[in-house]
Amino acid sequence: MSIVVNGAAHRFEGGTLYELLISLGLDPERPGIAVAVNGEVVSRVRWRELRLNPDDVVEIVTAVSGG
Repeated sequence: MSIVVNGAAHRFEGGTLYELLISLGLDPERPGIAVAVNGEVVSRVRWRELRLNPDDVVEIVTAVSGG
């Protein structure tokens, strides 16, 4: 299915938000990651259960240390 991740079209075989993060090479257990789906911030406790749908818009923000 096709979704949008941080403004770019992305092919995703389907599954949960947690699985998407892993497929993108992100560690969902790492602190400093925030995710919104279709403009709504999704709490970390829901990442494993929230199933993504075609045409969903996902925004992922990661905090980086340093200055």
